[in-house]
Amino acid sequence: MRLLCSDILPLRIEDSQKAFIKYFNEAASNCDYLEIAVGYVSKASLKELRKIVEENRINKVCLNIGMYFLEGMPEGTYHAAVSLNEAWRKSGIDGEVRIVKTFKYHGKLYTFYKEGKPIAGIVGSHNLGAIKLEASNRRQYEVSTVTEIPQEIEEISNIINKLKQPNCSANIQEVNIPIIREVNSALVDQEFVTRITSDEINAYQSKMTDISFEIPLKVPVNHEDPKMRGSNTNVCYAKGRKRVWWEIEIVVSNKIKELQGYPEYQVPFMAVTDDGWKFKAWTCGQNNKNLYSKDDLKIMGRWIKGRLVAAGLVEPVNQVEADTAFEGLITEEMLEKYGRKSITLTKTTLRTTTEEGTEMDVWMLSFLPQNTGVVEVAL
Repeated sequence: MRLLCSDILPLRIEDSQKAFIKYFNEAASNCDYLEIAVGYVSKASLKELRKIVEENRINKVCLNIGMYFLEGMPEGTYHAAVSLNEAWRKSGIDGEVRIVKTFKYHGKLYTFYKEGKPIAGIVGSHNLGAIKLEASNRRQYEVSTVTEIPQEIEEISNIINKLKQPNCSANIQEVNIPIIREVNSALVDQEFVTRITSDEINAYQSKMTDISFEIPLKVPVNHEDPKMRGSNTNVCYAKGRKRVWWEIEIVVSNKIKELQGYPEYQVPFMAVTDDGWKFKAWTCGQNNKNLYSKDDLKIMGRWIKGRLVAAGLVEPVNQVEADTAFEGLITEEMLEKYGRKSITLTKTTLRTTTEEGTEMDVWMLSFLPQNTGVVEVAL
């Protein structure tokens, strides 16, 4: 037996020990078949696992995750896991991400094989997050044991294989996992934006009227589609004036804006979102074609794109001009994965008074996915 430990002051690695992350990477570089069964994962570790598998040309891999089916899975982690599962399938790798569905599995098992022969097995307290150190786990101390004895590795592998059976687990895209909605941190501490509670959201929603408008988000179909690549939701990629990634334009069609009850031109109203934010908005632009956040154009973008970031579907781009691969592009494929391709603007019966004493109508803005398998976190 050999110990694999975290390397954290004051408990630094001793001569008889080895850091888990270092051993994992060494074993992965020498194997062609990798099996993992853990309780929890992180977005960063899923991306790191994909990188490790690709760089080491591992041709067979299975990741089985044990705690989320009954507890619920953070939406960003879920989408990252689905993306990993899809990437393995499309690349021709014999790999998949599975979810234990019959009970809570909290073990942490890893086995490494080369040409059909077991070369290493790990048992211990290290979840997958240990392969990618970040702020949330850098000060978390873990201990595992590693064996290179074939019989012991096979014993570990037997448990992993039992967990892979249909009576215990299924492919992540074949099960309905409760999704825990994550907070849109892109709006946290932003000027002109107020956070509200779930009770307040319910109160506003109870006052909604039948005056409602479904406004599609205009985006390219995918990253290869040149249409809409530099306009509307992706206006930051337009040629000419430089814009930050968060800035968007919502262009409303004549068919919608000419409907009865649509907000009056340049008359500010208070927008309350279905995920707990409040800010001023208005309709403006030539022929009243734009729906904007009033005080800062980036607020609307931080609300919409921030939800996609929280869902783990895209990462913010700091320098748009350097994003020649359009990794920050919002596409129809992305919105389909998220679960919604439009926003809903609904008038309420309420009016509010600003700190300046101005009265204005209150409207609801909705962009949360409309599915039933969602567990909402406390707002």
